Amino acid sequence: MSLTQTAYTSRRLIKYGGIGLIGFIILWAVGIASYKAYIKAHPPYVAPTVKYGLLQKIIFPAKTVEPKEFTFELPGDAVPTFSDQAKVYVIYRPNRAFLALEEDKKTAASFGFTDEPREIKTGIYEFKNNNTNKTLIVNVLDGNFNITYPYAEDQMLQVPEDMPNKSEAIQLASAFLNKGGKMINDLKEGLTEVSFWKFDKDGLKSVLAQSEANAAKVDFFRKDLEGIKLVSANFDQAPVSVLVSGSKMEAKRIIEVNFKNINIDRESYSTYPIKTSEEAINSLKTGNYWTAKDVSNKNVIIRKMYLAYFEPTTLTNYLQPIFVFEGDNGFVAYVPAINSNYISN
Repeated sequence: MSLTQTAYTSRRLIKYGGIGLIGFIILWAVGIASYKAYIKAHPPYVAPTVKYGLLQKIIFPAKTVEPKEFTFELPGDAVPTFSDQAKVYVIYRPNRAFLALEEDKKTAASFGFTDEPREIKTGIYEFKNNNTNKTLIVNVLDGNFNITYPYAEDQMLQVPEDMPNKSEAIQLASAFLNKGGKMINDLKEGLTEVSFWKFDKDGLKSVLAQSEANAAKVDFFRKDLEGIKLVSANFDQAPVSVLVSGSKMEAKRIIEVNFKNINIDRESYSTYPIKTSEEAINSLKTGNYWTAKDVSNKNVIIRKMYLAYFEPTTLTNYLQPIFVFEGDNGFVAYVPAINSNYISN
């Protein structure tokens, strides 16, 4: 073979060898990506860890449950399917007994309450601001509090001078909570909703438009847990809310605050078996549910079913999942999701 032929053959080998190598690399990358995509879509099964042993039963507020007949008209005419397990999160409860009152006095002072409080129940303290006629009630055991002002008796507030729009109401409410160090990340990153209200001597009622209102209520909902939302005993209301008036007076701008917070440790959890969709529906049909929003109708059509986490109303160490059923006319029912074999009697 001549040198010319050898060079020609070598060039072809290099050319097609390079093309083959590139093709192999591409096929290898596609194969690896396909494998990873498959594993992501079909992860290996991991059994529930059940690290915390038997869990306490969820305690819902006392309420009479009226028997109802349920029919289901769910999206796609199909019962939703869920995993066979869900996470149970630790609720971190710091030891607030030591210097708790002194800490809460500092928070109270940031909200304008500088006088000494009085203990009205064990661990419950009342602060007064006689200049603004506001009252602050603090539970020093968990840090929850509410601020009230007798706005229904204040005729000056019934005709607003400077009624805030939704964005202004959020800004005012957030700034107020931030003064006391209470605008925590869960609230900053969660959903915020604003509704308009009108009050007079007969009470507070919801209105549709800013032009009809003399107060705006800002509800701060907690950030979801991996796409699963948290719900409270008051389904439409957040555990943290601020009522903002239309007054130009700084002291009368914030007229009510409700702050109920649980410290969820998002990094500490265990997985537990949960009921199947059919078992949850059977619990609903047999009356083993709690109504977050009831209706007078004896027959209710259920339109939605999904998993959520219930913010406990009593002291507990764990945040547990529930099934939520939403029906016509605003009906909402909760069914505990954890398999009953893992709930203590």
